[in-house]
Amino acid sequence: MSERELEPEIGGFFRSNLLAVQKAIRQQDFRKFAALESNAERVAFVLSYPEAHQLSLDVERPMIKDSSGAIRLKETGNKLFGCGEFAKALETYSNAVLLASLTELSVILANRSATLYHLELHEHALEDIEEASRLGYPKNLFYKLEERRARCLLALKRHDEAVEAFRRALRTLDDARIPLERKQKFEMDIRMMLAVIDKGKRLNETVPKNLPRVNGKQSLSSQRPEENRGKFIPEKQRNPRYPACSNAVEIKNSGGDVGRHAVATRKITPGEVLIVERPHCAFLLAENKLTHCNLCFTRIFVPIPAACHTCSCVAYCSRRCRDADAQVHLRECKLLPILWHSKASVTCFLALRAITQKSFEEIMKLKDQFVDSGSALNISAKNPYRGDDYMTFYNLVTHEDKRLPEDIFHRAYMAAWLFRLLRTGEYLPESVKTADTADSRLSDEELFIAELLLHNLQLLQFNSHEISELVRPKGEKTLAKAKSIFIAGGVYPTVAMLNHSCNPGVIRYFIGTIIVVRAVRTIRGGEEISENYGPIFTTTPENERKRKLRVQYWFDCNCEACLGHWPLLEELDPTILRFKCETGLSCGNVLLVKSDTNEFMIGCAKCGKSTNILKGLKALQDTDALFKIASTNLQEGQNELALRPYLEILKLLDETLALPIRDYHLCQQGVRLCALALGNTARI
Repeated sequence: MSERELEPEIGGFFRSNLLAVQKAIRQQDFRKFAALESNAERVAFVLSYPEAHQLSLDVERPMIKDSSGAIRLKETGNKLFGCGEFAKALETYSNAVLLASLTELSVILANRSATLYHLELHEHALEDIEEASRLGYPKNLFYKLEERRARCLLALKRHDEAVEAFRRALRTLDDARIPLERKQKFEMDIRMMLAVIDKGKRLNETVPKNLPRVNGKQSLSSQRPEENRGKFIPEKQRNPRYPACSNAVEIKNSGGDVGRHAVATRKITPGEVLIVERPHCAFLLAENKLTHCNLCFTRIFVPIPAACHTCSCVAYCSRRCRDADAQVHLRECKLLPILWHSKASVTCFLALRAITQKSFEEIMKLKDQFVDSGSALNISAKNPYRGDDYMTFYNLVTHEDKRLPEDIFHRAYMAAWLFRLLRTGEYLPESVKTADTADSRLSDEELFIAELLLHNLQLLQFNSHEISELVRPKGEKTLAKAKSIFIAGGVYPTVAMLNHSCNPGVIRYFIGTIIVVRAVRTIRGGEEISENYGPIFTTTPENERKRKLRVQYWFDCNCEACLGHWPLLEELDPTILRFKCETGLSCGNVLLVKSDTNEFMIGCAKCGKSTNILKGLKALQDTDALFKIASTNLQEGQNELALRPYLEILKLLDETLALPIRDYHLCQQGVRLCALALGNTARI
């Protein structure tokens, strides 16, 4: 194999070793590789060369705990706290928490809880107090921790729990190593607090029960329910065979180049939520490993360290997320530093995560399932398409039959390295592991894991999505300077079945790791529902779009924008209106009319009938007013209020006008921006 056959995007970490492996393979041996039919055999072939074992699996600076560093940060945090610089103290304590070993962690968490209390972040403070208690906070200091817990609970109006915490503080006072005078004062203060709480409770009991309760300011969650963000599709409105979809969506398989795709079962209006799906697997980009939660991908405010108490390379937004991810992290903990050091693409992380998120025993059961029933899916209401099922993930398209031997070899090389890495950890039982040498024959269990890794790498090329977050500068009220950034990769098996269009019918945004897909134009019943894979007609010329899609996704785009050779947005003439012929789909002609026309009956050259454009002109007038409302709301930071008139504009224009229309696509951009603000957002 020659150097020019090496894929240009291969990272520098792998390049020289891949070249060494390629150089070691004789042409006649590579022909044998090309004839192999199973992914397991392909990975085993690569591993049969000593060169494939030469790339190190170690990293010089592993991301492990650093007690001395944590103690230094704690002391700095203490000084900042003493000076009343609580925000800086919080940041310093948080850095210390991630580096701290179990020995000093409880004290640092307790110190951070004091900072959080002073910042009036009582829920976060309670999390740290609970964790410090669990980790063996010194007995002689416990009275302070319980008093702080009580005051946090009191601030949250959880009075009964506060009383219990105050009582625990009194009980633990006996263990305190403080002068008697201070003990007595502390006890007196707590008893006074208990008396005040008791008096308030008795007063509340005398208030007539028929009087309405006076509520404080509505919480953010009550002002902005999850349904408004599109996070849920009511059960009665779901497709029983594809439960991630609404019943307005059906999945069909036409075979050939079209394959599986989504079709509208009825007329869909702009803004409708069509798909809500959790990822089969997802992985944060390396640069976000400490800024975003390792499980839910929300931006972290108060970081919680990993359950392993060994590494300092991941963080969580809460104990709940940490505990839910504990088993998966323990399987991956030793693997992450070298993965990040290698700068491997996110598809490599996903190929591995699809396996490590399940136990070795669960993965081995799949082997029996392949033997018993094959990998085919039989979708029905009783056996719906479930994105969390590995068989669903496995059945996503790989285009293996279209791949050149050189392409498969490159992925087999990466799969071999990932397999070697996985074998260094605790995922594989020692009883099935073989030596990391060229003359070792892989065990049956290892071969199956290798098979899955290479299969995963192939399907991820075509079926992964970028998970995004909308960021804007601190203090910015509007979205004018907002930017959507790529924070992670994920696989959404239902959304993956949507085909591409350069004029997509949907937009997508993310709430944590959940993808929400909404209509961004009117879609007729029976019409295909398409998303966008990257190149869009408004900003990218047709030739460039087609080239990108051919290179990355291996198809020639024949969407309406490409077939109609639609111009870029900036090239659309705003003085030309495009009216639909009133005859409808049977004619399908578009009537081009100057915006300053005085005529209202326009003849169709195709069907010979005339169309009254007064209704369309009236709709255009109405949209001007709606656009002003939307723009005003957007400028005032009222993004959800801006979304409604934008969607109404699209509905009105869809009735009489035919795409492409400059104002229509500008409106779609407004919808997309407002929708992104419903998902992951941050001010930085």
